[in-house]
Amino acid sequence: MGFFSSLFKRSSDPEPTKQAQVSTPVSNLAADVTLYAPVTGTLFPLEEVPDIVISEKVLGEGVAVVPDSESIVAPCDGVISRLLPTKNAFAVRMDNGLEIYVSFGVEAMELRGEGFTTKVALGDQVKRGDPVIQTDARLIASRIKSPITSMIVIKSSGAIAKVTNASGKCNAGLSPVVWISLSR
Repeated sequence: MGFFSSLFKRSSDPEPTKQAQVSTPVSNLAADVTLYAPVTGTLFPLEEVPDIVISEKVLGEGVAVVPDSESIVAPCDGVISRLLPTKNAFAVRMDNGLEIYVSFGVEAMELRGEGFTTKVALGDQVKRGDPVIQTDARLIASRIKSPITSMIVIKSSGAIAKVTNASGKCNAGLSPVVWISLSR
């Protein structure tokens, strides 16, 4: 169990499903875009995030991670197109127009930036794995509902045919966790 996991373990946290314990094979995936883990931890389906907007996939498809680390990184190369004033969420717009939204924690916006440090500014170019947000786990541990981090492919940002997610453990900036097939 990682640092965040031990700080945030509550009876209401989702337990790993059988699907989350077996990694998705990466060898036979023919995708146009590959996204990498925004944080080190354990992957979960978006449906298990205790936030209705995310779990109902209102913004789009993606994956969630229960973090084991305090650093949130860019999941792909691109430009920081959104950086919330609450410092808990950002988006990266890729060269192909796809926008990838990463949000740390459930109810973390209520902290109004306390416990978060941004390492980039709006409009900055980032590469996969570049640090974007640093969290202070000790400060925020008792003040948010869950540290689960969501990575969402914004459905209105491109002609998305299919999104495939990995499951299991992941390492920030190193583990491929989402594959996107675009409509032709």
